[in-house]
This record gives sequence, C-alpha cells and structure tokens, in this order.
Amino acid sequence: MTEFFPTITKSGSKQTPEYCFERRKLILGGVALLTGATANPWLAIAKATHPDALRKINLSGRQRMLIQRAGKLICLAHLTPQPQPLLAAAEETLALHQRTEVGLRKGDQELGLEPETNAIVLQALSQAARVFAPYGKVIRNAINSRVVGPELLGKISGLNDLALREMDAAVNLIETVYRVKERSEQLAMLINIAGRQRMFTQRMVLQLCLYHSTQDSVNYSEFFRTMNRFSISLNILQRVTPTAVSNKMQEALILNLSRVQNNWDTLRPVMSRAVRSYFGSTPDRSFEALIDVDRQAEDLLTKLNEIVLLFEKAYK
Repeated sequence: MTEFFPTITKSGSKQTPEYCFERRKLILGGVALLTGATANPWLAIAKATHPDALRKINLSGRQRMLIQRAGKLICLAHLTPQPQPLLAAAEETLALHQRTEVGLRKGDQELGLEPETNAIVLQALSQAARVFAPYGKVIRNAINSRVVGPELLGKISGLNDLALREMDAAVNLIETVYRVKERSEQLAMLINIAGRQRMFTQRMVLQLCLYHSTQDSVNYSEFFRTMNRFSISLNILQRVTPTAVSNKMQEALILNLSRVQNNWDTLRPVMSRAVRSYFGSTPDRSFEALIDVDRQAEDLLTKLNEIVLLFEKAYK
C-alpha cells in the first residue's frame, strides 16, 4: 500500500543526556499507560489482536506531519509572488488530514483502517480534532484568500504547536494500546519514532520559514531543538532496528536508515547555515535558498515514509 504526499515544484555515537532523556520518556510513558490498563477495562480489551494496529500507528503519526506540512506550505506561499501551487498543495494536505481523521475513527478501507472501537482512543482522537479545528480554519482561510498576509503567519505560529501536541499525545496512546504481541512492541515504538521523523522534516522547514518571515526568536530556538531531536531519534532507530527486526526486512531497513543518515549529514549544515545567515552583514533571505532546503527535506520525508512502510511489512 502506497502513501500519498502532495509534491511541490521549484516554482511553488555517544548517548547524550538528551538521547537518554528521550528513551526514558518512551519507557516511563509506556509503563504509566500499561499500569493503567489493569484498572481500566478498555485498555485491557485493546490488547486483543488488531490486524490494522501498526497501520493505525502509522497513519495517526502521519497526521502530525500533515499538521506541520500544511503550515509550512502556507508560510512558503507568503514568501513567493506565485503562491497558487503551494496553496493547492496545502489544500491537498488539509484534505488528506481530514480524510485520515475520519478514517481513524470510522474506518477507511482504502487507507487500511478498521473502525475504532476503543473508547479511550476515540476520546483522544476527538480531542485532537477539536484542538486542530482552529488551526485548520486558519489554513483554509489562507487557501481561500489566495494571498497569505503576515497576520496569518502569526496565527499559524500560535496554533500549530497546540494542534501538534494534542495529536502527538493521541499517537503515543494508540501505540501503547495497540501493542499486540511481544515481538510487535518494539516495531510499534519504531513506527511511532520513524513517523515522528517525518513530522520533523516538515517542522524544521516551517520553523525556518516562520523565522525567515517574522524573526521571532521562539522559532529560532525551536528550529535548533527540532534538529537535535531529529538526530537523537535517528540514532535510536539505527540502534534498535537490528535487534527488533530479524526477518528479510532487516537489511532493507538498515540500508534505508543509512541513506537517511547520509542525507541528514548533508542537510543539517545547510539548514544551520540558512538560519544563521540571517545575522550576517548581508543576510541571505532568498526564497530560492529556502525552497532548496525544503526540496532536500522532501527527499528525507520520502525515504522516511518508505522506512515506516518497511516496519509495517516486518510485522506481517
């Protein structure tokens, strides 16, 4: 089963303290939810086998990426005199988010999703949808206006983190609820982490674009924090995958993760130079430079999506 992502044309190691902290959050979060299962019958019921379990983790995780992608496309549209291709891609992104939102709750055969029956998961998805609604409205208004004003960027900057945080909480809950067998627990975690990496590729460009447009120091600091989290998560994927996957998918996963690492080694300094160049005596704030960064981030996104699908196949 393939994934859909709107495309954009040119016109349009040592275990660091933060690495350990990221792993500790994963472990403690899982323990807390699993402990709650003994007292909550819904969590206990969810331990039954669900054939679309990893698919749910994949596509709910993709929602995080789509939230960032929609904002990124609107921000890029603000900077170009020809915003229509970017706004069209934003409309496709918003439509995919809305379809997946419904599919996660009610099922969607083409997306490989069965109707959700777990009350706790449904509650989390509904809460994520409520928090996303104001953000989605801003994206829709930007698409309909055909011209993206600076006031819309301020709204995107303020609402996007809220929508992302709520969706991330829902994904982490889904991962914990739908761990179905011992050998799938690590795969569920890896799909979540790899899916989050997809989100980071879009978030970094969004933060770079917002800082390019507003010079907001919050976006500047968050940009480097996101870069660091991408590196840490990639480290985790490379360390855990060889032990978590022992079938024929292992070699393909290791090879693809190596390719992502190579791409990231090239892109990371380019991104750092891009944001730091704003402080020079002759700052480079060209739209073409930003589009080049985005093009490389899109390549990373494609490779990471392939990795998520390989993890799904590794379970089957």
